[in-house]
Parts: sequence; structure tokens; C-alpha cells
Amino acid sequence: MPLENARARPYNGASSDGRSGLNELRERIFEEILPYVQTPGQYAGGEVNAVVKRHEDAALTVCLAFPDTYAVGMSHLGLRILYHVLNARGDVACERAFAPWMDMEARLRAASWPLCSLESFTPLDKFDLVGFSLQYELSHTNLLTMLDLGRIPIRGADRTEAHPLVCAGGTGALSPEPIAPFVDFFVVGEAEEAILEIAGRLIEAKKSRASRRERLLDLARNVPGVYVPELYEAGADGAVRPTGPGAPEQVARRIVQDLDAASAPTRPVVPTVEIVHDRVVVEIMRGCGHACRFCQATCAYWPLRRRLPGTIERLIRESLAATGHEEVALVSLSSGDYPDLAGLIGRLAPFLEEQGVSISLPSLRVTDESARLPALVKRVRRGGLTLAPEAASDRLRRIIGKPVADGDLFANVEAAYAAGWEGLKLYFMIGLPGERDEEAAGIASLAGRASAARRRVARGPGRVNASVSNFVPKPGTPFQWEAFADRDALRARQGIVRDGVRSRRVRLRFHDLDMSWLEAVLSRGDRRLASAIEHAWRLGARFDAWTEGFGLSRWETAFRECGIDPAAYTGERAIDAPLPWDHIEMGRTSDYLASERDTARALCAEGEAP
Repeated sequence: MPLENARARPYNGASSDGRSGLNELRERIFEEILPYVQTPGQYAGGEVNAVVKRHEDAALTVCLAFPDTYAVGMSHLGLRILYHVLNARGDVACERAFAPWMDMEARLRAASWPLCSLESFTPLDKFDLVGFSLQYELSHTNLLTMLDLGRIPIRGADRTEAHPLVCAGGTGALSPEPIAPFVDFFVVGEAEEAILEIAGRLIEAKKSRASRRERLLDLARNVPGVYVPELYEAGADGAVRPTGPGAPEQVARRIVQDLDAASAPTRPVVPTVEIVHDRVVVEIMRGCGHACRFCQATCAYWPLRRRLPGTIERLIRESLAATGHEEVALVSLSSGDYPDLAGLIGRLAPFLEEQGVSISLPSLRVTDESARLPALVKRVRRGGLTLAPEAASDRLRRIIGKPVADGDLFANVEAAYAAGWEGLKLYFMIGLPGERDEEAAGIASLAGRASAARRRVARGPGRVNASVSNFVPKPGTPFQWEAFADRDALRARQGIVRDGVRSRRVRLRFHDLDMSWLEAVLSRGDRRLASAIEHAWRLGARFDAWTEGFGLSRWETAFRECGIDPAAYTGERAIDAPLPWDHIEMGRTSDYLASERDTARALCAEGEAP
């Protein structure tokens, strides 16, 4: 869209001839894009299955805002689910917005145009509710960008009755304090049922002309899982205590009890450009039956729930018919643990084979049963195959609570090669509690052995992509009290792994150390960090999870000028010290987490010299 043409007529919310500025903006945008839209009103911007409703006919308007690019946000299952359940209500108009890349942000600002939704080109400040999905801490500055471009004051205290309510959810809501001043309320836990309760109460509040304060109080009192930061006070020790009327001591975590009966999207929006995961995504399980001590998702989505095979098959058939995708991903935290997954794939294979659709099984947990899967998937087009041993030694796997046997791992690897895979992906971490140098070296050795294993079933070594991330101790896990490893030590460990690779068929990908350090600071932070986040954003911080956007110096300057010592957040925490997320209910109790941490420490000490 040629934004340069808009500079002579910037959007300012009003117009000289009496028409509303919003209608004028829409008319100008439609003048530019209508020649490229197939059926206006049915396909917004050419997207099949996008839902377009007249705002005048809706009792509530909602914009789902994803603080990353379109390609990332459109791949996110949570966004698809919320878009589906909200638009299933006839009286709710739900639309989408994504963070514009840095060059597009500059052009929007130069043209004085606001950030708009995709479906109706409505500026964010014209919605009743703007909801952000927080999947990773490094998107916090993008949240501020979207608010500012959407003409919404970035701090809740500066918003008036004319502004929408701003909410946020996702795993980022398990540690909400660093961005609490920017968000009116958080949804803790799984949101698809809570968001409908929220919508219903906001519709009633709108009818009664309730004030912002009254709406927030009503949500905090009557919708379990809603956390309203202004009803709580953050102390100097980082602890958060309720001060407002009706604010619970601990905010409940929402859980969908019956996943099989839960609403799932079968007409997802088909993107107009390539996205990260351009496929049908069907959630076969939610939660995890294991207890990996490093995994925040295990706690966030506990307990384990499953969909029935018949439901899964129906969702796949309906989704493929509505989209034309050529790949289906069967997703969960540990898809290999689905009861009789082999039977499920066997049930799906004839139809998918006929349609020429591939199956993808992301991040399989290594078991003796999972070794049967590659041969079954061979019947249809093969998608990706990823195994996650996490650590290269039995000792370290016991410490982190992931007892994967090498024998099972290589049985899976050989089964994949025998079924026709030429390569696979392995996930590892460094910087884990109790890790030794030889265990870092073991990553390179294990990856090399995984490549060489192909020679036992086919000609030549296999292609192995080994992804090596840096362990970040996350809230809600048994390791939440542990320190983030020293970056120089992590850099040395990366060197050990790199130097140990002997095969050209093994490719390593390391996660950026400084990004992981910042993630540790933000995920373990308290409300005092908000000033540094805002300052870093004003210094230009954008897309910190992207190499192209990340700039460590901006954050170092922001921390220094705001009087923040990052080491206070990355260091080890005392077991009895208050934590900034104690008021948020996690999947497991503090006593359980502390017991698991003690067990891990005892395992670390085994075999060490006194």
C-alpha cells in the first residue's frame, strides 16, 4: 500500500467535512486495496476464512493483538482458537492485528496512520477490548509498539473512558509483573472459556455504561483467572499483595476440563503469505504426564487431557476441506505419549494418503513405543521429525527429570532412517543445573552418532540439525530458584560443543546468549522492571527475539539509567524468599516444586567429591 500518498491527509480521528475520521480512514484504505481484494466482506485482504462483521451490529468488538510478525502470529494455535470461539458468538466481532516490522512502523509513523486490524481496518483504539497473546518475554517491547501505534496510552494509568481495555494471556501471564503497568488485566491459564465469560460481562457492562474501574472490578470478582494489577501493590521485596476490594490473595489458573468437548477451529484463516507453520494444526492432547523440572509448559498446562481419535479425525477432515493445506501437525507437549498413537496414525493414514497430505509430529518424547511411528508415517507424505533428548548423559537427564535412555533414542533414530528419512532434528540445552563440561561435549558426540546411525540401515550418514538452547530458569518450575548460568561459562560450553563436531552432516544452531540472558531477567522480574522495559522501547528496542532487532546495548543502558541491577533477577533465589509471581496460581504447589528442586540437587551431588 503506498503510504506516501497519505502524508498529505494524516489520520487524526476527525475530518473537516463532518464525517468521522474512522470512516474516512477506512474509505481511503479501501480505495487503495479494493482492486486486490477478491470478495470484500468475505475475504478480508484476500484471506480465506477470515471473519468480517459490521461493528455497528456487534455488542462487543475485540482485537486479538499478537506482538510479533504476521508469519509468527498466524502460526500460533492459541490465536486461532480465540479467534474461532469469539467469532462463534453472533454479537462479538473479533479481528486480528500483528506487530509491523520496523520499516513498516517507520512508514506508519511518517504517514501519521494508526495500526489497524486486518479484517475491517479499524484502529486499535476503536475496539472495546484489545487482547495480547504473550508467548515469550522478548516480545514485551512489541506490545508497547502496538499500543502506541494503535493510539492507546502505553500505561494503564493514562487511559481514559474512551480507550479500550487491554488484556494479555499466554504463558507470559504466569510472570506478569514486569508489564503489569501496561496491561489492564491478565487472563491466567487457558483462555478459551474465560474469554467468553469476559465477553459476556463486558457486554452487560457496556449496556449499563459502567466505568473502566467498575468493569475491571467486576472481572476480578466474578471471572476466575482474571488478574487486575491495579488491585495489587508491589512491595520493595518484589512480593505482590492485594489491596483492592474483592482481589483474591492468589489468582486462579483457568483450565479447560474436557478437551474433547472444547471448541476447536476447523475453518482457520488461510494466510496470504508463507508463515512459519503453514499447515492444519490439531491439538491431540493438552498438558503433560511427565515432570521435567525445567519445563514451564508442563506446569502451565497441567493436568494431562486428551482428545478422542474420532474427534481428531473429524477436526482434520473438516480443516483440510476448509483450507486445502497439504500438511497436518498432531500437536501436544509430548505427542508420542498419546495412547495408541500408532493406532491413531493408522486410522488417519488411508485418508491422508489419498489426499496427498503429510503428517508432522513435532518434538516427540523418546520412548520405546515412539520407535514404531516412522514406519507408520511412511504411508503418507513425511513431515518433520524432531526428537528432544535435552541432555546428552543419563545423569543429567535424571537431574532434569527426563529419563531418556540412549537405547530408545537410537532405536527411534534408526527407525526414522529405515522409514526413509534422510535427516532429523535434535533439541538440547546447555547451562542446566549440575551440568559438567563432558556433558556439553556429549552433545556433539551424540549428534555425530545419530548421523552415523543411518549407515546401519541405508547408504551414507544422516543429516542431523542439533538445536542447542540456553537453559533459563522459569517461574512455576522446580528450577525457578536456580540461577541463570554465567554467560562466559555458557560461551565456553558452546565452544566445547562446536569443537566436538566431526561430521559435515551435523549442523549446530545455538541460541543467542544475550537474548537468553534478557529472557531470564524479564521472566523472573518484578514490577520495577516496567520502567526499564519502557525506557528500552523508547531507545528503539523492537523484535528482541529476532537477530535483526535485538540490541543488547539498549537494554544495558535502560537498566543502568533506571537503576536496575539485572543480576538481582538472574541469580539464585532463596527457597523462602518471596517471588514476584507468588500471587499467580501455578500448575503445581510450592511444596511440590521445592521437593523436586531438592531431589534434583541431591542427584547433582551424587558422585561428587566431598
